[in-house]
Amino acid sequence: MAAYIKTEWTDPVTNAKGYLVIDTLKGGIASGGTRMRKGLTQKEVARLAHTMTLKMSTLDYPIGGAKAGIDYSPSNPDSYGVLKRFLEAHKPYLEQVWITSDDLGTRLEDIARALNEIGLKTANAYLNQYPEAENLIENLNKALKLTVNSVPLIHMITGYGVGVTTQKALEWLGREVTGATVSIQGFGSVGASAASYFSNAGAKVVAIADIEGTVFCEDGLDIPLLLKAKDEYGYIDRSRLPKAYLNLTNTDCLTLNVDVLVPAAVADVINKENAQDIKAKLVVEGANIPITTEGEKILTNKGIYVIPDFIANVGGLGMFGAILFKNLPPNAEKILDYLKESLERATIHALSQANEEGISPREAAYRSYKTEPIRS
Repeated sequence: MAAYIKTEWTDPVTNAKGYLVIDTLKGGIASGGTRMRKGLTQKEVARLAHTMTLKMSTLDYPIGGAKAGIDYSPSNPDSYGVLKRFLEAHKPYLEQVWITSDDLGTRLEDIARALNEIGLKTANAYLNQYPEAENLIENLNKALKLTVNSVPLIHMITGYGVGVTTQKALEWLGREVTGATVSIQGFGSVGASAASYFSNAGAKVVAIADIEGTVFCEDGLDIPLLLKAKDEYGYIDRSRLPKAYLNLTNTDCLTLNVDVLVPAAVADVINKENAQDIKAKLVVEGANIPITTEGEKILTNKGIYVIPDFIANVGGLGMFGAILFKNLPPNAEKILDYLKESLERATIHALSQANEEGISPREAAYRSYKTEPIRS
């Protein structure tokens, strides 16, 4: 299925390329974040936009999916200027049809600042067409200030969704989360909050990978300690860890003999080259598109269940949609309860249908959403 709209933009200052892909319009609206990374392509943005369409279906939201991206390093000192110029060039879309937020390589505060500087008070400018717009925007702003155990809800909710999805999938497989071994690739907001969920639920997180390698302990890692030892980018300071912890390569986390593997870092880390080496019983996509089509086919043929990103990785979207489309108040407990119920239902449906029809959970979900896959 072809995307509804694709744009290609060239920054007049740096020559950086940027792309907006609106995969589907539903109710005249599409939603998807804006990311920035060196080497990003329009094809990647299109795949992510389609994933957003599927996330909307998972949560039964009356809008379509989109994604934007800029091929530029976010560490460059002028990255904010590039971001602002990209958003300004797409201002008509932001005013009428496209809701955006932060994503890989961008920050919510920078998105908000840029939108304000180009004359938009909110990334949800389309709300201005509704009589209740002022109340909705006020509730969204209140939601951004919510915390759970002193952690901003917006920073922990996606990892919470990964945890809820994993726990329900384990139960369906006849396993308890208590004592289950877990390996996580990525220790940013998603990986860190998922690790915290698993730890609190009694699982044994034995491996966590950051950009430098995999921290491993067969007896289980001290997650509160690792959370204190990480920086805002997910890098773990090894000098603050017990000497008994091993440091493996950052891809070793993928092939450990564990119950659950959570790839929560970047795209396409499991592919036809390494999928045969995966030993986990369950793979839960904490990142967007972390497994290629070929890689997932290999996992399915090995009898490994994969919970797709458009089910496991919907937390942030769920938070905003709960207020915009489900009329929930900006209350952390109510939002988390709503998300838990939605994800548990989607997880069980995908696994049950997959088991009955001899297909993957992704294919089962596609059929129920009446859409076709676009993975690679």
